[in-house]
Amino acid sequence: MWPAVLLLVTAQFGDGGTDYVIERGATGTTVIIPMPEPTTPPVQVQPQPQPQPVQPQPQPQPVDPVIANPPLNPQPQPVPVQQDKYQPQAQPQPQPLPTYPPGYQPPPPGWVPDAGTPLSLRGAFETDLGVFPGGIGDSSIDLMASAHPVIGLTIGEDFNLEFGPTFRFRLADFPSENRSSDIGNILRGADWDELSDFGQILQEMRIGRDTGPFHLRLGTTRKKTMGMGHLMWRYNTQLNPNYHPASGQLDVRVGPVRGEFFASDILGARMFGGEIGWDIGRTFSPDPQLKDRYGISLSLIHDANLSGLPFRPSSDIERITPSPATLLHFDANAVLVRDGTLRWQLLAGIGTRANGPGDLGLLFGTTLDATLQEIGFSTRIEIRKQNGGFRHGFFGPQYELQRFVDIGFNGASIQNAILPDSGSLFGELRVGVGTRVSTDAAIEYFFFGRIDLDGGISLAIFDDWFYTTARMTVLGLLQAPRWSVMCGLRWRLFKSFYVTGEGGTLFFPQPDGSLVRGVIANAGIGIDFER
Repeated sequence: MWPAVLLLVTAQFGDGGTDYVIERGATGTTVIIPMPEPTTPPVQVQPQPQPQPVQPQPQPQPVDPVIANPPLNPQPQPVPVQQDKYQPQAQPQPQPLPTYPPGYQPPPPGWVPDAGTPLSLRGAFETDLGVFPGGIGDSSIDLMASAHPVIGLTIGEDFNLEFGPTFRFRLADFPSENRSSDIGNILRGADWDELSDFGQILQEMRIGRDTGPFHLRLGTTRKKTMGMGHLMWRYNTQLNPNYHPASGQLDVRVGPVRGEFFASDILGARMFGGEIGWDIGRTFSPDPQLKDRYGISLSLIHDANLSGLPFRPSSDIERITPSPATLLHFDANAVLVRDGTLRWQLLAGIGTRANGPGDLGLLFGTTLDATLQEIGFSTRIEIRKQNGGFRHGFFGPQYELQRFVDIGFNGASIQNAILPDSGSLFGELRVGVGTRVSTDAAIEYFFFGRIDLDGGISLAIFDDWFYTTARMTVLGLLQAPRWSVMCGLRWRLFKSFYVTGEGGTLFFPQPDGSLVRGVIANAGIGIDFER
Protein backbone atom coordinates (compact mmCIF):
# COMPACT_ATOMS: atom_id res chain seq x y z
CA MET A 1 0.00 0.00 0.00
CA TRP A 2 1.23 3.35 -0.90
CA PRO A 3 1.94 5.45 2.11
CA ALA A 4 -0.63 8.00 2.78
CA VAL A 5 0.20 11.38 1.46
CA LEU A 6 -1.42 14.44 2.92
CA LEU A 7 -1.49 17.71 1.19
CA LEU A 8 -2.74 20.56 3.24
CA VAL A 9 -3.85 23.67 1.49
CA THR A 10 -5.21 26.59 3.32
CA ALA A 11 -7.44 28.98 1.48
CA GLN A 12 -9.62 31.86 2.44
CA PHE A 13 -13.04 32.33 0.88
CA GLY A 14 -15.29 35.30 1.32
CA ASP A 15 -14.47 38.35 3.26
CA GLY A 16 -13.85 36.79 6.59
CA GLY A 17 -14.70 33.45 5.95
CA THR A 18 -14.19 29.97 7.25
CA ASP A 19 -10.90 28.23 6.72
CA TYR A 20 -11.06 24.77 5.07
CA VAL A 21 -8.54 21.97 4.74
CA ILE A 22 -8.51 19.91 1.58
CA GLU A 23 -7.35 16.37 2.36
CA ARG A 24 -6.59 13.85 -0.36
CA GLY A 25 -6.00 10.33 0.71
CA ALA A 26 -4.42 7.39 -1.01
CA THR A 27 -7.68 6.38 -2.72
CA GLY A 28 -7.95 9.70 -4.43
CA THR A 29 -11.01 10.73 -2.47
CA THR A 30 -11.06 14.40 -1.67
CA VAL A 31 -12.60 15.60 1.53
CA ILE A 32 -13.15 19.22 2.47
CA ILE A 33 -13.00 19.55 6.24
CA PRO A 34 -13.96 22.82 7.85
CA MET A 35 -11.39 24.12 10.34
CA PRO A 36 -12.32 25.60 13.70
CA GLU A 37 -11.93 29.32 14.41
CA PRO A 38 -8.37 30.12 15.29
CA THR A 39 -7.69 30.83 18.88
CA THR A 40 -5.00 33.44 18.08
CA PRO A 41 -5.75 36.77 16.47
CA PRO A 42 -4.91 37.18 12.88
CA VAL A 43 -1.58 38.69 11.97
CA GLN A 44 -1.87 42.45 11.51
CA VAL A 45 0.10 44.18 8.78
CA GLN A 46 2.36 46.84 10.36
CA PRO A 47 2.15 50.24 8.69
CA GLN A 48 5.32 51.69 7.14
CA PRO A 49 7.05 53.94 9.72
CA GLN A 50 7.00 57.58 8.76
CA PRO A 51 10.25 59.62 9.22
CA GLN A 52 10.24 62.02 12.07
CA PRO A 53 10.45 65.70 11.16
CA VAL A 54 13.93 67.24 11.43
CA GLN A 55 14.28 69.35 14.49
CA PRO A 56 15.65 72.84 13.69
CA GLN A 57 19.10 73.49 15.10
CA PRO A 58 19.10 75.96 17.98
CA GLN A 59 20.80 79.23 17.15
CA PRO A 60 23.64 80.35 19.49
CA GLN A 61 22.91 83.28 21.73
CA PRO A 62 24.73 86.49 20.69
CA VAL A 63 27.64 87.48 22.88
CA ASP A 64 27.27 90.76 24.72
CA PRO A 65 30.26 92.94 23.63
CA VAL A 66 30.13 94.83 26.92
CA ILE A 67 31.31 91.78 28.84
CA ALA A 68 35.05 92.30 29.40
CA ASN A 69 35.86 88.64 30.05
CA PRO A 70 33.36 86.45 28.11
CA PRO A 71 32.86 82.88 29.42
CA LEU A 72 33.26 79.79 27.35
CA ASN A 73 30.45 79.71 24.78
CA PRO A 74 30.67 76.50 22.69
CA GLN A 75 28.15 76.09 19.87
CA PRO A 76 25.35 73.64 20.86
CA GLN A 77 25.27 70.37 18.91
CA PRO A 78 21.90 69.20 17.38
CA VAL A 79 20.37 65.88 18.54
CA PRO A 80 20.69 63.20 15.83
CA VAL A 81 17.36 62.13 14.30
CA GLN A 82 16.56 58.56 13.12
CA GLN A 83 15.77 58.80 9.44
CA ASP A 84 14.97 56.29 6.77
CA LYS A 85 17.86 55.70 4.47
CA TYR A 86 15.62 56.34 1.49
CA GLN A 87 14.47 59.68 2.79
CA PRO A 88 16.52 62.78 1.88
CA GLN A 89 18.81 64.00 4.63
CA ALA A 90 18.08 67.39 6.16
CA GLN A 91 20.61 70.02 5.16
CA PRO A 92 22.56 71.49 8.13
CA GLN A 93 21.91 75.12 8.91
CA PRO A 94 24.86 77.51 8.32
CA GLN A 95 26.69 78.42 11.52
CA PRO A 96 26.81 82.13 12.43
CA LEU A 97 30.17 83.89 12.35
CA PRO A 98 31.97 84.03 15.73
CA THR A 99 31.61 87.22 17.63
CA TYR A 100 35.16 87.02 19.06
CA PRO A 101 37.95 88.93 17.36
CA PRO A 102 40.33 86.94 15.12
CA GLY A 103 42.81 84.89 17.09
CA TYR A 104 40.90 85.30 20.36
CA GLN A 105 41.11 82.36 22.71
CA PRO A 106 38.39 82.20 25.37
CA PRO A 107 39.82 82.13 28.89
CA PRO A 108 39.93 78.77 30.67
CA PRO A 109 37.55 77.95 33.53
CA GLY A 110 38.51 79.62 36.78
CA TRP A 111 40.42 82.41 35.01
CA VAL A 112 40.80 85.61 37.04
CA PRO A 113 41.91 88.89 35.40
CA ASP A 114 45.28 90.26 36.51
CA ALA A 115 45.80 93.56 38.28
CA GLY A 116 46.77 95.35 35.03
CA THR A 117 49.79 97.52 34.29
CA PRO A 118 51.55 98.61 37.51
CA LEU A 119 51.12 102.31 38.23
CA SER A 120 53.06 104.28 40.81
CA LEU A 121 52.84 107.86 42.03
CA ARG A 122 55.75 109.49 43.79
CA GLY A 123 56.50 112.89 45.23
CA ALA A 124 59.26 114.68 47.10
CA PHE A 125 60.15 118.03 48.52
CA GLU A 126 63.70 119.25 49.14
CA THR A 127 64.94 122.46 50.66
CA ASP A 128 68.45 123.68 51.42
CA LEU A 129 70.35 126.69 52.69
CA GLY A 130 73.82 127.81 51.63
CA VAL A 131 76.05 130.21 49.78
CA PHE A 132 75.74 130.84 46.06
CA PRO A 133 77.90 133.04 43.80
CA GLY A 134 76.40 136.31 42.62
CA GLY A 135 77.52 135.54 39.08
CA ILE A 136 78.31 139.14 38.08
CA GLY A 137 81.71 140.83 37.97
CA ASP A 138 83.96 139.43 40.67
CA SER A 139 81.19 137.00 41.66
CA SER A 140 80.17 138.02 45.14
CA ILE A 141 78.79 135.47 47.61
CA ASP A 142 75.05 135.53 48.38
CA LEU A 143 73.00 133.64 50.95
CA MET A 144 70.44 131.47 49.19
CA ALA A 145 67.60 129.16 50.16
CA SER A 146 66.05 126.83 47.60
CA ALA A 147 62.90 124.76 47.29
CA HIS A 148 62.63 121.77 44.97
CA PRO A 149 59.18 120.10 44.75
CA VAL A 150 58.91 116.89 42.73
CA ILE A 151 55.88 114.95 41.49
CA GLY A 152 56.12 111.91 39.24
CA LEU A 153 54.02 109.20 37.64
CA THR A 154 55.17 105.84 36.27
CA ILE A 155 53.07 103.36 34.26
CA GLY A 156 54.79 100.03 33.79
CA GLU A 157 58.15 100.12 32.08
CA ASP A 158 57.11 102.20 29.09
CA PHE A 159 56.04 105.55 30.53
CA ASN A 160 57.45 107.94 33.11
CA LEU A 161 56.63 111.59 33.82
CA GLU A 162 58.27 113.83 36.41
CA PHE A 163 58.06 117.55 37.17
CA GLY A 164 60.52 119.26 39.50
CA PRO A 165 61.59 122.93 39.12
CA THR A 166 64.06 124.55 41.51
CA PHE A 167 63.25 127.92 43.10
CA ARG A 168 66.21 129.86 44.54
CA PHE A 169 65.42 132.66 46.98
CA ARG A 170 68.06 135.32 47.60
CA LEU A 171 68.08 135.98 51.33
CA ALA A 172 71.16 138.20 51.39
CA ASP A 173 73.07 139.95 48.60
CA PHE A 174 76.73 140.89 49.28
CA PRO A 175 77.14 143.43 47.74
CA SER A 176 73.72 144.32 46.42
CA GLU A 177 74.16 143.71 42.69
CA ASN A 178 71.43 141.25 41.76
CA ARG A 179 68.45 142.28 43.85
CA SER A 180 67.04 144.55 41.15
CA SER A 181 67.02 141.71 38.61
CA ASP A 182 65.23 139.26 40.94
CA ILE A 183 61.56 138.46 40.58
CA GLY A 184 59.77 140.18 43.45
CA ASN A 185 63.21 141.15 44.77
CA ILE A 186 63.66 137.65 46.17
CA LEU A 187 63.36 134.91 43.48
CA ARG A 188 66.62 134.66 41.51
CA GLY A 189 65.91 136.26 38.14
CA ALA A 190 68.76 134.59 36.21
CA ASP A 191 66.97 131.24 36.59
CA TRP A 192 63.88 132.50 34.70
CA ASP A 193 65.10 135.21 32.29
CA GLU A 194 64.47 133.34 29.00
CA LEU A 195 62.02 130.82 27.62
CA SER A 196 64.52 127.95 27.75
CA ASP A 197 64.73 128.28 31.55
CA PHE A 198 61.14 127.06 31.85
CA GLY A 199 62.35 123.71 30.58
CA GLN A 200 63.56 122.96 34.12
CA ILE A 201 59.93 122.34 35.12
CA LEU A 202 60.03 119.08 33.16
CA GLN A 203 62.61 116.81 34.73
CA GLU A 204 61.76 113.76 32.64
CA MET A 205 59.18 112.36 30.28
CA ARG A 206 59.91 108.94 28.85
CA ILE A 207 57.91 106.84 26.39
CA GLY A 208 59.15 103.36 25.52
CA ARG A 209 62.21 101.47 26.68
CA ASP A 210 65.73 102.51 25.75
CA THR A 211 66.33 99.01 24.32
CA GLY A 212 63.07 98.87 22.34
CA PRO A 213 62.29 99.87 18.75
CA PHE A 214 61.01 103.30 19.89
CA HIS A 215 62.26 105.42 22.77
CA LEU A 216 61.50 109.08 23.47
CA ARG A 217 62.89 111.05 26.38
CA LEU A 218 62.48 114.71 27.32
CA GLY A 219 64.09 116.44 30.32
CA THR A 220 67.43 117.33 31.80
CA THR A 221 70.61 115.75 30.41
CA ARG A 222 73.86 115.57 32.35
CA LYS A 223 75.98 112.95 30.59
CA LYS A 224 75.01 112.39 26.96
CA THR A 225 77.16 110.41 24.51
CA MET A 226 76.00 109.92 20.92
CA GLY A 227 77.19 106.76 19.22
CA MET A 228 80.89 106.22 19.85
CA GLY A 229 81.29 109.75 21.20
CA HIS A 230 83.49 111.17 18.47
CA LEU A 231 81.30 114.29 18.19
CA MET A 232 79.16 114.32 21.38
CA TRP A 233 80.83 112.84 24.44
CA ARG A 234 79.57 113.20 28.05
CA TYR A 235 77.70 116.37 27.15
CA ASN A 236 75.99 118.19 30.07
CA THR A 237 73.13 120.64 29.41
CA GLN A 238 73.06 121.85 33.05
CA LEU A 239 76.65 123.09 33.36
CA ASN A 240 75.80 126.80 33.00
CA PRO A 241 74.15 127.85 36.31
CA ASN A 242 72.06 130.50 34.47
CA TYR A 243 70.70 128.16 31.78
CA HIS A 244 68.25 125.31 32.50
CA PRO A 245 66.96 123.79 29.24
CA ALA A 246 64.97 120.61 28.73
CA SER A 247 66.50 118.40 26.06
CA GLY A 248 64.90 115.80 23.79
CA GLN A 249 66.15 112.42 22.61
CA LEU A 250 64.57 109.99 20.13
CA ASP A 251 65.85 106.48 19.37
CA VAL A 252 64.36 104.41 16.53
CA ARG A 253 65.34 100.90 15.42
CA VAL A 254 64.07 99.32 12.21
CA GLY A 255 65.75 96.00 11.40
CA PRO A 256 69.49 96.53 10.93
CA VAL A 257 69.17 100.35 10.89
CA ARG A 258 69.05 102.54 13.97
CA GLY A 259 68.53 106.27 14.32
CA GLU A 260 69.50 108.47 17.25
CA PHE A 261 68.36 112.10 17.32
CA PHE A 262 69.03 114.76 19.95
CA ALA A 263 68.02 118.36 20.68
CA SER A 264 69.75 120.09 23.58
CA ASP A 265 66.95 122.66 24.07
CA ILE A 266 63.37 121.89 23.04
CA LEU A 267 62.32 125.50 23.77
CA GLY A 268 65.22 127.31 22.10
CA ALA A 269 67.34 127.34 18.93
CA ARG A 270 70.39 125.47 20.11
CA MET A 271 71.91 122.14 19.28
CA PHE A 272 70.29 119.67 16.89
CA GLY A 273 71.95 116.47 15.75
CA GLY A 274 71.59 112.83 14.94
CA GLU A 275 73.31 109.62 13.97
CA ILE A 276 72.28 106.86 11.55
CA GLY A 277 73.86 103.45 12.09
CA TRP A 278 73.80 100.35 9.90
CA ASP A 279 74.43 96.80 11.14
CA ILE A 280 76.08 95.23 8.10
CA GLY A 281 76.38 91.71 9.52
CA ARG A 282 72.69 91.49 10.35
CA THR A 283 71.75 92.72 6.86
CA PHE A 284 73.55 90.04 4.86
CA SER A 285 73.39 87.04 7.20
CA PRO A 286 70.79 85.53 9.55
CA ASP A 287 73.59 84.19 11.76
CA PRO A 288 73.07 85.69 15.26
CA GLN A 289 76.83 85.67 15.74
CA LEU A 290 77.11 88.43 13.13
CA LYS A 291 74.57 90.72 14.75
CA ASP A 292 76.17 93.97 16.01
CA ARG A 293 79.55 92.74 14.81
CA TYR A 294 80.27 94.96 11.79
CA GLY A 295 78.77 98.41 11.48
CA ILE A 296 79.08 101.91 10.08
CA SER A 297 77.48 105.17 11.22
CA LEU A 298 77.23 108.80 10.17
CA SER A 299 76.81 111.67 12.69
CA LEU A 300 75.86 115.30 12.11
CA ILE A 301 75.45 118.00 14.79
CA HIS A 302 74.66 121.70 14.38
CA ASP A 303 74.59 124.30 17.16
CA ALA A 304 72.79 127.52 16.25
CA ASN A 305 73.83 129.14 19.58
CA LEU A 306 70.78 131.42 19.70
CA SER A 307 69.67 130.59 23.27
CA GLY A 308 71.47 130.13 26.55
CA LEU A 309 73.09 133.56 26.19
CA PRO A 310 74.90 135.29 29.09
CA PHE A 311 72.65 136.73 31.77
CA ARG A 312 72.53 140.55 31.95
CA PRO A 313 70.96 142.37 34.93
CA SER A 314 69.76 145.17 32.66
CA SER A 315 68.55 145.16 29.07
CA ASP A 316 70.84 148.14 28.40
CA ILE A 317 73.91 145.89 28.64
CA GLU A 318 75.05 144.39 25.34
CA ARG A 319 76.01 140.74 25.23
CA ILE A 320 77.72 138.51 22.72
CA THR A 321 76.17 135.71 20.71
CA PRO A 322 78.46 132.67 20.22
CA SER A 323 79.23 131.56 16.67
CA PRO A 324 77.35 128.58 15.21
CA ALA A 325 79.11 125.28 14.62
CA THR A 326 78.38 122.25 12.40
CA LEU A 327 80.40 119.04 12.47
CA LEU A 328 80.20 115.77 10.54
CA HIS A 329 81.77 112.39 11.35
CA PHE A 330 81.81 108.89 9.82
CA ASP A 331 82.61 105.78 11.91
CA ALA A 332 83.28 102.11 11.16
CA ASN A 333 83.78 99.30 13.66
CA ALA A 334 84.46 95.56 13.64
CA VAL A 335 84.13 93.26 16.65
CA LEU A 336 86.93 90.69 16.57
CA VAL A 337 86.22 88.76 19.79
CA ARG A 338 82.89 88.43 21.57
CA ASP A 339 81.73 85.93 24.17
CA GLY A 340 79.90 86.02 27.47
CA THR A 341 82.60 87.94 29.34
CA LEU A 342 84.80 89.64 26.70
CA ARG A 343 84.30 91.98 23.76
CA TRP A 344 87.14 93.40 21.67
CA GLN A 345 86.67 95.64 18.66
CA LEU A 346 88.58 97.87 16.29
CA LEU A 347 87.27 101.22 15.08
CA ALA A 348 88.20 103.99 12.68
CA GLY A 349 86.69 107.31 11.69
CA ILE A 350 86.98 110.52 9.72
CA GLY A 351 85.35 113.90 10.42
CA THR A 352 85.26 117.51 9.30
CA ARG A 353 83.90 120.95 10.14
CA ALA A 354 81.05 121.90 7.81
CA ASN A 355 80.69 125.64 8.48
CA GLY A 356 84.25 126.77 9.17
CA PRO A 357 87.75 125.63 8.44
CA GLY A 358 87.32 122.43 6.49
CA ASP A 359 90.17 120.56 8.09
CA LEU A 360 89.83 116.79 8.38
CA GLY A 361 90.14 114.70 11.50
CA LEU A 362 91.18 111.03 11.51
CA LEU A 363 91.30 108.37 14.19
CA PHE A 364 92.08 104.72 14.71
CA GLY A 365 91.47 102.87 17.97
CA THR A 366 90.37 99.84 19.88
CA THR A 367 88.01 99.07 22.76
CA LEU A 368 87.95 96.21 25.26
CA ASP A 369 84.99 95.35 27.50
CA ALA A 370 85.14 92.57 30.09
CA THR A 371 83.06 91.27 32.99
CA LEU A 372 84.33 89.19 35.91
CA GLN A 373 81.52 88.23 38.29
CA GLU A 374 80.25 91.60 39.65
CA ILE A 375 83.16 93.63 38.31
CA GLY A 376 82.92 95.11 34.84
CA PHE A 377 85.32 97.40 33.05
CA SER A 378 85.63 99.06 29.68
CA THR A 379 88.68 100.62 28.08
CA ARG A 380 89.26 102.64 24.92
CA ILE A 381 92.47 103.84 23.32
CA GLU A 382 92.56 106.03 20.20
CA ILE A 383 95.20 107.87 18.23
CA ARG A 384 93.75 110.97 16.62
CA LYS A 385 94.74 113.49 14.00
CA GLN A 386 93.18 116.95 14.49
CA ASN A 387 93.69 120.26 12.78
CA GLY A 388 92.15 123.72 12.51
CA GLY A 389 88.55 124.04 13.65
CA PHE A 390 87.82 120.31 13.97
CA ARG A 391 88.49 118.18 17.02
CA HIS A 392 87.03 114.90 18.28
CA GLY A 393 84.63 115.11 21.20
CA PHE A 394 83.82 118.70 20.19
CA PHE A 395 80.57 118.71 22.21
CA GLY A 396 82.08 117.43 25.44
CA PRO A 397 81.45 117.65 29.20
CA GLN A 398 82.49 121.36 29.34
CA TYR A 399 80.98 122.49 26.05
CA GLU A 400 78.37 124.81 27.64
CA LEU A 401 81.31 126.88 28.96
CA GLN A 402 83.67 126.28 26.03
CA ARG A 403 81.15 127.86 23.68
CA PHE A 404 82.16 131.13 25.39
CA VAL A 405 85.83 130.41 26.30
CA ASP A 406 87.75 127.30 25.19
CA ILE A 407 90.40 127.23 27.94
CA GLY A 408 91.14 129.66 30.76
CA PHE A 409 88.78 132.50 31.61
CA ASN A 410 89.23 134.73 28.57
CA GLY A 411 89.97 134.12 24.93
CA ALA A 412 88.53 132.41 21.88
CA SER A 413 85.56 130.10 22.09
CA ILE A 414 85.80 126.50 20.93
CA GLN A 415 83.98 127.48 17.73
CA ASN A 416 86.70 130.02 16.87
CA ALA A 417 89.76 128.29 18.34
CA ILE A 418 92.26 126.95 15.77
CA LEU A 419 94.30 123.87 16.67
CA PRO A 420 97.78 123.23 15.20
CA ASP A 421 98.11 120.54 12.56
CA SER A 422 99.00 117.80 15.01
CA GLY A 423 97.55 114.79 16.78
CA SER A 424 96.56 113.45 20.15
CA LEU A 425 96.34 110.27 22.18
CA PHE A 426 93.06 109.52 23.94
CA GLY A 427 92.38 106.97 26.69
CA GLU A 428 89.27 106.12 28.69
CA LEU A 429 88.59 103.67 31.53
CA ARG A 430 85.30 102.78 33.20
CA VAL A 431 84.95 100.36 36.13
CA GLY A 432 81.83 99.23 37.97
CA VAL A 433 81.29 96.94 40.94
CA GLY A 434 77.70 95.79 40.72
CA THR A 435 75.40 98.74 41.34
CA ARG A 436 77.38 100.01 44.33
CA VAL A 437 80.49 101.60 42.85
CA SER A 438 81.13 103.12 39.45
CA THR A 439 84.02 105.23 38.27
CA ASP A 440 85.21 106.62 34.96
CA ALA A 441 88.25 108.58 33.86
CA ALA A 442 89.42 109.94 30.52
CA ILE A 443 92.51 111.80 29.38
CA GLU A 444 93.57 113.29 26.05
CA TYR A 445 97.12 114.41 25.44
CA PHE A 446 97.66 116.77 22.51
CA PHE A 447 101.09 116.50 20.93
CA PHE A 448 101.44 120.29 20.76
CA GLY A 449 101.41 120.49 24.59
CA ARG A 450 97.95 120.34 26.16
CA ILE A 451 96.10 117.89 28.43
CA ASP A 452 92.37 117.58 29.06
CA LEU A 453 91.04 115.45 31.94
CA ASP A 454 87.60 114.31 33.06
CA GLY A 455 86.72 111.79 35.75
CA GLY A 456 84.13 110.92 38.35
CA ILE A 457 83.14 108.39 40.97
CA SER A 458 79.83 107.43 42.59
CA LEU A 459 79.17 105.25 45.63
CA ALA A 460 75.85 103.72 46.70
CA ILE A 461 75.82 101.58 49.87
CA PHE A 462 73.40 100.44 52.58
CA ASP A 463 70.75 99.51 49.99
CA ASP A 464 71.17 102.94 48.35
CA TRP A 465 70.40 104.77 51.59
CA PHE A 466 73.79 106.46 51.29
CA TYR A 467 74.75 107.90 47.92
CA THR A 468 77.62 110.22 47.05
CA THR A 469 79.21 111.38 43.81
CA ALA A 470 82.15 113.53 42.77
CA ARG A 471 83.48 114.78 39.41
CA MET A 472 86.51 116.78 38.32
CA THR A 473 87.31 118.28 34.92
CA VAL A 474 90.46 120.08 33.80
CA LEU A 475 90.81 121.81 30.43
CA GLY A 476 94.01 123.22 28.95
CA LEU A 477 96.44 121.76 31.44
CA LEU A 478 100.01 122.85 30.53
CA GLN A 479 98.56 125.98 28.84
CA ALA A 480 95.75 127.91 30.60
CA PRO A 481 94.09 125.36 32.90
CA ARG A 482 90.53 125.69 34.11
CA TRP A 483 89.58 123.41 36.98
CA SER A 484 86.03 122.36 37.78
CA VAL A 485 85.08 120.27 40.83
CA MET A 486 81.64 119.25 42.08
CA CYS A 487 80.47 116.73 44.69
CA GLY A 488 77.12 115.80 46.17
CA LEU A 489 75.65 113.69 48.99
CA ARG A 490 72.28 112.16 49.83
CA TRP A 491 71.91 110.18 53.05
CA ARG A 492 68.57 108.59 53.88
CA LEU A 493 68.09 108.51 57.64
CA PHE A 494 64.52 107.14 57.62
CA LYS A 495 62.33 105.54 55.01
CA SER A 496 60.93 108.87 53.78
CA PHE A 497 63.44 111.35 55.17
CA TYR A 498 66.97 112.17 53.98
CA VAL A 499 69.62 114.88 54.15
CA THR A 500 71.49 116.42 51.21
CA GLY A 501 74.69 118.34 50.65
CA GLU A 502 76.48 119.91 47.68
CA GLY A 503 79.71 121.79 47.09
CA GLY A 504 82.04 122.79 44.29
CA THR A 505 82.87 125.39 41.69
CA LEU A 506 80.60 127.22 39.25
CA PHE A 507 81.43 129.33 36.18
CA PHE A 508 79.21 132.18 34.99
CA PRO A 509 79.39 133.48 31.39
CA GLN A 510 79.56 137.27 31.28
CA PRO A 511 77.97 139.58 28.66
CA ASP A 512 81.43 140.18 27.14
CA GLY A 513 82.04 136.42 26.71
CA SER A 514 84.44 135.90 29.61
CA LEU A 515 83.93 133.51 32.54
CA VAL A 516 83.73 134.24 36.27
CA ARG A 517 84.35 131.49 38.81
CA GLY A 518 82.48 131.09 42.10
CA VAL A 519 81.99 128.57 44.91
CA ILE A 520 78.76 126.89 46.00
CA ALA A 521 78.07 125.07 49.28
CA ASN A 522 74.73 124.09 50.79
CA ALA A 523 73.02 121.56 53.04
CA GLY A 524 69.39 120.56 53.18
CA ILE A 525 66.73 117.98 53.93
CA GLY A 526 64.16 116.11 51.87
CA ILE A 527 61.06 113.98 52.24
CA ASP A 528 59.52 111.66 49.66
CA PHE A 529 56.83 109.05 49.16
CA GLU A 530 55.76 106.49 46.57
CA ARG A 531 52.40 104.80 46.11
